[in-house]
Amino acid sequence: MPVRAYLDLPSKLALVFLLWVCAFTLSWTFQVSLCLLLVIARFAIPAFRPLSPRSATAFSKFIVYSISVALLVVCLNALFIKTGGTIATVLGFSFYEDGLLFGLKTASRLILLSFSVLMFFISTPLPVLIGYLQEKGLPPSLVLVLLLTLHFLDQLPRRIHQIFLAQQARGAPVDAGVISRTKALLSILSPLVLASIVESIERGTALELRGFLSRPAADRIPAQIGKQDNLLGICFYFLSLAILLYSIYRWLIA
Repeated sequence: MPVRAYLDLPSKLALVFLLWVCAFTLSWTFQVSLCLLLVIARFAIPAFRPLSPRSATAFSKFIVYSISVALLVVCLNALFIKTGGTIATVLGFSFYEDGLLFGLKTASRLILLSFSVLMFFISTPLPVLIGYLQEKGLPPSLVLVLLLTLHFLDQLPRRIHQIFLAQQARGAPVDAGVISRTKALLSILSPLVLASIVESIERGTALELRGFLSRPAADRIPAQIGKQDNLLGICFYFLSLAILLYSIYRWLIA
């Protein structure tokens, strides 16, 4: 496993916490700048690069999807919140300043929150995350639930594709239009849910038989965290605290 994949796990968690604090305290201009920095970090910093080509493709698609959703949120708010000055009129529809600002705040906050979480998971190996949680004393039962949940989410696109191909081979009209796909949704969801439940039970039983729930802390997967990572994480936490205190001070004197 590459060293860059697990050296800075505490720093990544602290950075996610910092970005969440910024999403609820800073202005939308700073949040947009942070989103751009995250996109740059995905290509420039090895520790934040996706672990697989599938993760990289999913992140690129999410960027396009988030931009489309952000534009839709901004336009709808600018159209329906009819306060402030009129910015523009297109085909008889007027867009207002207050609605535009509110839409920008909402969209930038949602994108920053989602980007921070997505960047963390696409660049962090699951065994390393589980080992870190175990090292920090999280109950093994909760770690097991988290492990099975993340594995289910990771395998979800592949399962849906397999069920879709199976239904299509049987002659089901799963690609004949929106109405046909809606009717075939139940036939796709039912085997997906049942197969996921069966596999989760089997995988949980296998892990339990291997002593996952009763394994001593010394035998668990080492997180291999260095002092520099701990120091960087502490700096992120102190910066988060400073931003919170500044936001509270600004709110009190307003």
